[in-house]
Amino acid sequence: MRKYLFKSLLALLLVIGATSFQVIAQENDMGDVMANITKTLDLSESQAAQVEVLLIQYRAKLDGILLKYEGEEEPEVDKMIGEIRDAKDGYRKELEGLLSPDQYTTYISIVNGIMTDMFNNLAFIRLLEIQPHVDLTDGQVESLVPILGKSMMSTVQLMFENAGKRLSVPKKLGIKNDMKKIEKEKRTAMEQIMTGAQMALYDQYKEEQKKNK
Repeated sequence: MRKYLFKSLLALLLVIGATSFQVIAQENDMGDVMANITKTLDLSESQAAQVEVLLIQYRAKLDGILLKYEGEEEPEVDKMIGEIRDAKDGYRKELEGLLSPDQYTTYISIVNGIMTDMFNNLAFIRLLEIQPHVDLTDGQVESLVPILGKSMMSTVQLMFENAGKRLSVPKKLGIKNDMKKIEKEKRTAMEQIMTGAQMALYDQYKEEQKKNK
C-alpha cells in the first residue's frame, strides 16, 4: 500500500502545478529559486516578495497533506487528492492575482511544458519495459514517447480533477467517454508507427500485465 500511495502522489504532483520552481525549491536555497522565478517572469521587487511568501506557504500545505496521509495504513486517496487539488487551486488563484496577465500566461506555459517533459520521461521508461516484448526499434520508441506521454498526462489530469467529488450519473458517463476517447486517440496514433504484428504483441503484453496484478 505504501508503494501504491507514493506512486499516486508522484502522478498527482506532476499535475498540480509543481513547476520547476517548486521542484527546485525542495532541494535548493530559496534565494536561488526566487532569483530564477524573478528572472523568468520578470517580477518587480514587490511581486518577488509576495510570490516567495506564496511559494513557501504552498509548499508547506503540500508537505502537510502528504505527511498526514503517509502515516495512514489505508489512506483515503480520493480525499487526499481533493485536498491537494484545493491547495493547488488556492495557490493558482492567489498567484494569478499577483501577476500580470502576460506573466501568468508565461507561468502556465512553463507549467505545461514541464508537465509534458515529465510525462514523456515516464512514457520513455514505460516504453523501455515494453520494447523487448513488442520488438520495437529505438526509432519507434522515440516516436511513441510523446503519444504515450500525452495519453498518460490526459488520464491523470482527468482523474485528478474528478477524484473525491460526488459525481452525477451523466458526469460519470462523461468521464468514461473521455477515457475512451483518450485511449482511442492513443491507439490510432500508435497504429501509425507500429506494425499489425507489433500491435498484436502489445495487446498480448497488456493482457499478461493485467493477469499479473
